[in-house]
Amino acid sequence: MILDGSRDVMHHQEGNFLANGTRQFPLYFATRPLFEQVVRRRVADLDAVTFRSRCQWTDYIVDESATTVMGVAVTAAEGHSEELGADLVVDATGRTSRTPTWLRAHDYDPPKTDEVRVDMAYSTAHIERPVNDRQMILAAPSPELSRGGSTFPVEDGGRLVTLFGLHGNHPPTDEEGLIEFAADLPVPHFERLLDTRTWLSEDIAHYPFPTSIRRRYEDLKRFPEGLLVVGDALASFNPIYGQGMSVAALEALVLHHALADGSCEDLARRFFDRTKDIIDVAWTLSVGGDFTFPQTEGPKPRGTDLTNRYISHLLRGAHDDRVLREVFVKVLMMEQPPTTLFSPRILWRVLNPKI
Repeated sequence: MILDGSRDVMHHQEGNFLANGTRQFPLYFATRPLFEQVVRRRVADLDAVTFRSRCQWTDYIVDESATTVMGVAVTAAEGHSEELGADLVVDATGRTSRTPTWLRAHDYDPPKTDEVRVDMAYSTAHIERPVNDRQMILAAPSPELSRGGSTFPVEDGGRLVTLFGLHGNHPPTDEEGLIEFAADLPVPHFERLLDTRTWLSEDIAHYPFPTSIRRRYEDLKRFPEGLLVVGDALASFNPIYGQGMSVAALEALVLHHALADGSCEDLARRFFDRTKDIIDVAWTLSVGGDFTFPQTEGPKPRGTDLTNRYISHLLRGAHDDRVLREVFVKVLMMEQPPTTLFSPRILWRVLNPKI
């Protein structure tokens, strides 16, 4: 599904819906299985790519001095082991990455890890959607009500409804309980959808997310050649802000350009240094949002409280100001840096809301 991000999205935050934007831009929505199927097919079409399904990584293969990773050892589903050589190994195994443990076992310092505890969980229901129903609705949580939700259309006449809660205020996993949870949200749309639409699946997907994690590989003095870490294995953000896939895609572009420089020498340092700025932006936005809740625990970025007060003021202005709404969305979607929110033009609109 393709929506107009300017007019097809109802974004409720700071007590009201934000105004429509000033320009059209596309948003693409699908279920996770469809996204994964399309990506897998596109990758499989590449002549140089071979898939090895149902394999378990067991170890990195290194040279005698353990300073260069030369491949991986895997165990197949049938139980036999195999070694695969490689000029470059990329750890994209997510939050459960075992690279820090491997580094420690091979006399490297593991990366310093920042953890911000949010104790969040979300539950997702799949319901039917009329053909002309093409709207996304987002209700952001607040310190007064640490629960929220999002709902958007997907393929084959479906709609996903995801409800979430932070700091233990978790949504249930049964139909009746989920409807009751939705009834306490600041807008009626979620309860009405869940209560009146046909459910396409009796199962409610539930996922806990205890902490945001950032592993600071860019600070390491020593790191083996031939190895990189990307995606959630590098930094994992609170999913309610929807920035994890954006960061991973931008990291892939960084890797592309780093390899296009023509050499794998010192690749890890160059890659981690370049991705730091990307992660900084998403980390500041998501963790900054997490710290609007007093229960959030962990290292707080400098200036977070002041920034949150300013953004709260900006969002209240964005209820009526289309320009403020648009600049906030551009920053949230990582199209523009957070500094855009503090440009003279935007500061003037925030501080003079009657213009």
